[in-house]
Amino acid sequence: MASAKWGRQPDIMAKQLPTRTGDALPFSRDWFADLRQCLIVMGRVIFAVIIRESRTRYGNSKIGYAWAIVDPLVTTAVFVTVFAMLGRQSPVGSPITVFFLTGIIPLFFWRGSVSQAANAVSASLGLLSYPQVMPADIVLARLLLEAGTTIIVFLLFITGLYIVLGVSPSWFFGDPPQVLFATFGVVYFTAGCSFLSSSLARVLPIWKNIWSYMSRPIWLLSGLFFTLEQLPHGLRSYMAYNPVAHVVEWFRSATIPTFESSAYSIVYPMAFATIALIIGLVIDRMLLLTGDEEIVG
Repeated sequence: MASAKWGRQPDIMAKQLPTRTGDALPFSRDWFADLRQCLIVMGRVIFAVIIRESRTRYGNSKIGYAWAIVDPLVTTAVFVTVFAMLGRQSPVGSPITVFFLTGIIPLFFWRGSVSQAANAVSASLGLLSYPQVMPADIVLARLLLEAGTTIIVFLLFITGLYIVLGVSPSWFFGDPPQVLFATFGVVYFTAGCSFLSSSLARVLPIWKNIWSYMSRPIWLLSGLFFTLEQLPHGLRSYMAYNPVAHVVEWFRSATIPTFESSAYSIVYPMAFATIALIIGLVIDRMLLLTGDEEIVG
């Protein structure tokens, strides 16, 4: 069992925690004033981290941002080509590009956010030397940056498909209120997984390697080129244990007007995300209170 620090001593970290919560009685006027001030500071910190992360990840050139489009574009092109060579059609009655994009976009967002969260603290040791910056701020900033980038990329794909292939944007907005609800569900599910991933990486350094291997089969078994609705009942009962597959099925069912699945659950992935979020935040709080970063060496 090893103990490592961020370059900050435990007693310094212990002094940081009260500055975020204040000493006022809960739900008193002073408590609400302290809460408001904490939220303002947290918002400014997260915004600053987002700006820093965007410049670090994508650079100041357009080529850096272009990679956010190239990666899902190549993946979509590969699967569309394979399906065309095999003579396969979209299983949901939509253009094949619509079917794959509605699976690739949420999966790319989920996998990218969880991967970014695993490296959030180790890649931001300099920022954590400032008392206003907490590990949760960095994880949340990376999540919001990933979400914003994914939404922009998704809208660019919708526009590009309409211009190049004549695919109507209505294929992606079957039920607008449900699309918003499903999008929120994807973000919330990803947030819970991201906070858990960040905390696991802090107490178990090998988690990053475990995740890199574990994410690949999960990614392929989460409905990228199939739907839960079309699977045989026996196989579907096993696939139903994968919460990511439920999220993808939910997103597809909300976006594609010709597809309405009854094989997914909203409660299951949301409950999974809530439990993951609670575990991640509890580990984060324990690490802040003790000052220990690496519990398992």
